[in-house]
Order: sequence, then structure tokens, then C-alpha cells
Amino acid sequence: MRKSVGAFLFVALLLFSRNCFSQKVDSPYEVGTWQGFRSAAISYTFDDNCSNQLALAVPMFDEFDFNLTLFTVTNWSPNWTGLQNAASKGHEIASHTVSHPSLNGLSDAQQLTELKNSQDIINAHITEQRAVTIAYPNCNVGNPSLVRQLYFAARGCQGYIEGKTPGDFMNISSIICGSLGSIKTSTDFNSKADNAASSKGWCVYLIHGIDNDGGYSPLPSDTLRVSLEYLKAHQDKFWIAAFANVAKYIKERNSASVSEILAREDSLTVEVSDTLDNSYYNCPITVRRPLPQGWTSSGVMQNGKNIESTIVEIDTVRYVMFDVIPDDGAIVLIKDGTTGVNQKMDNSIRSSFALYQNYPNPFNPSTSIRYRVPSKSHVGLAIYNLVGQQVATLVDEEKQAGSYNVYFYASHLSSGVYVCRLFVGGNVMSSKMILLK
Repeated sequence: MRKSVGAFLFVALLLFSRNCFSQKVDSPYEVGTWQGFRSAAISYTFDDNCSNQLALAVPMFDEFDFNLTLFTVTNWSPNWTGLQNAASKGHEIASHTVSHPSLNGLSDAQQLTELKNSQDIINAHITEQRAVTIAYPNCNVGNPSLVRQLYFAARGCQGYIEGKTPGDFMNISSIICGSLGSIKTSTDFNSKADNAASSKGWCVYLIHGIDNDGGYSPLPSDTLRVSLEYLKAHQDKFWIAAFANVAKYIKERNSASVSEILAREDSLTVEVSDTLDNSYYNCPITVRRPLPQGWTSSGVMQNGKNIESTIVEIDTVRYVMFDVIPDDGAIVLIKDGTTGVNQKMDNSIRSSFALYQNYPNPFNPSTSIRYRVPSKSHVGLAIYNLVGQQVATLVDEEKQAGSYNVYFYASHLSSGVYVCRLFVGGNVMSSKMILLK
């Protein structure tokens, strides 16, 4: 039952958030086109369960600390133990259908069986993640409306480098590698990567066999290694990530909202949110800001905990740069060396106050919202639509420390995604909810 509810939530959210990008980033903040403000995203994808993918490719990628994607045909005797081990290290296990048919030759009912059953089988075997992307067998695209019901991105093989935002997430281009592909040598790999960096694009490689494992269009493992060595040597330029994570990053980046909600002499409080389902879209996006005048450095905290940050200098301007998952709590930038009362109060509030996911979600027409207040404070709880208009005020009063529950009745509102925001002192937390009539 839990899995069916989760699938329903995902489909419902897609109905309202698909292609509805609405980035709103307050100046002087910036969101990186790619993680780390790198010039290009690179994804290595592997099809057809070829044996050397687990035996050679996965250990090689582990060695370089890169992640890959294994598009798996579920009735071609997958090595589920090997795939589970790969997933535990961050590699993506995704769908290549049940039986590898050309989807465009099947009826809608047959396509849906291939799409859904392969996803269900992978999710039953792989506990580290959920199958959320698919690769089309034989490069034949299925019915996009059916694919979109179950997956948020699908890979084709048109042979070109995608831009920073694909025109069609249901048919993202990849480039075939190996003896029968256009990328045969390490020079070919490096040239494509450089082309992607020049265009700020996303390069997706499609690989089948490795060495002599019998797979289609085999690629020498030595060639693969040299391409990874090149990317490792230029990590400031290339972000190497699994197919799903790049697709997540793009959608999160394009729908991100970055707002500075409190400015003090020694600290800045920032809210980073988006309009997507947090249970699926959880890839950190990179944010940076010029250091305020008088600051030589900065630490970054979220929910009372330090998060990794970097000071970078670009054209004599010093920035603080950090990776953050949207909707994961308010972020505080702290002037280096600050140890005052204000900072301690902020940390205490952020570590103790909480806004929990509403239940049920999706809902119609009412839902329950639970929150916690750490100390006597003025509390605001309000609902906003996706263009930032406040549509309801649920709480606007002083509250004693404790946990509270409030009901939101939305019979007067139309179906869609809404944002619930909790204000406690100068701190804010947000969560998204879906009204589905």
C-alpha cells in the first residue's frame, strides 16, 4: 500500500509541476548551471546487463569517485546482488524495460506493462533507491504520456549533446560509444566532454559491452579509464553524475527560489526552496553569494549543523559557495570568527523548531499540518501558491513552546501545488503539498 501511495503522489505532482519552471533567485545570490558551478555535466550510462559493467566499470568508477547509471533489462537475468552493491555506493539502477522490446511497436497496454513491471521489479530488489528513469530499447521512443506517468526522465540516443535544459525530458539525447558508435577512442571522449563544456551542456554517453563480455558495440576498458582520468584531472570543469541526478539537478535548479529572509551584521539567513516533491527531488544544488562588505570568510549552517562551503574568487570578487538540498531548512551564513549571542540563538531555534509534512498529501479538501515551537515566540503559518501569493493565514500569534497541529481547509482553492511556510522569530521552514480535486 505504501508503494502505491508513493507512486500516486509522484504522478500527481508531475501533473502540476511538469515543465513549470519558475526560478526566483534574489540578487546577489546565484544558482550554478551545474553542481559546483562547473561548465558541463557528464553522465555515463550502461545498457543490457553486460557482465563487465559490474565486474570492471563499477569498480573503476568507484576508484575515481564517480557515479554511473546501469539501465537494466529485468528478465535478462540481472545480477541483483551486484546491482544492490552498486546502488549502495551511489550508482543508479534504472529501467531498460522487462524484455527489451521496441516500444513503438507495442500497444499502449503492452508498453505500460513493460514500463511498470520493470520499475516494480527493480524497486523490489534495490533498497537504496527507486527506479525513476528509463532508457528506450533499440533507441525507439515509447508513448511519452505513458512513460511520464512512471518516470521523470527518459534516455534516447539521438547522438548530440543536450543543452543546459533538455527540450524533452522524455527523450534526452545520448551518444553511442564503442566499436559501432561515434565515440571509439579516448580522444573522442575528451573532445565531446570539451564540447559540452563550451556549450554549458549535458553529455550522456551510451555504453553496452566492455572488452570481451559479448555486449553490443564493445568498448575497451583502457579507453574508458583514460576518459575518466581526463575528467578527474579537470574536475573544476566537469560534473560527473548519474543520469537521474543530473535530471533532478536541472529541474531543481530551474524551479529554485533563493530568498534572503534575515540580514544581520554578522549573519545572513537564507531560504532555498523549489516546487518539486522532496521525496524524489533531493539532489543538492550549488548556491553562491559575494561576501558582504567587511567579511573575509564565512561559515554555513543548516538546521544548526555545519555544511561544507568554499570561498572562491572570481574577477577579484570573493564568494561563499555551498551545496544545499532545497526545502531542507533555513541556511545561515555566518561571518568568520563570529561567536555572539545572536548566532547561538539562531542555532538553538533552527535545531529545535520544525515543520512536518502535511498529512494526507495529496489531499482534498483538508489536511493536517504539524509544527513545533522551541520557546515562546511569535509564530506565523501561511499557505502560498507557486507564484508567491499568500492564499491563507493559519497562524499569526504568540505561541508557547510545544508541538501544535492545525487543519487547512482548501475547498475554495483549485488543484495544484502549494507551499506551506512556518515563521518562528527570524527563521523560516517550508514544505510543499498537493491539492488534488
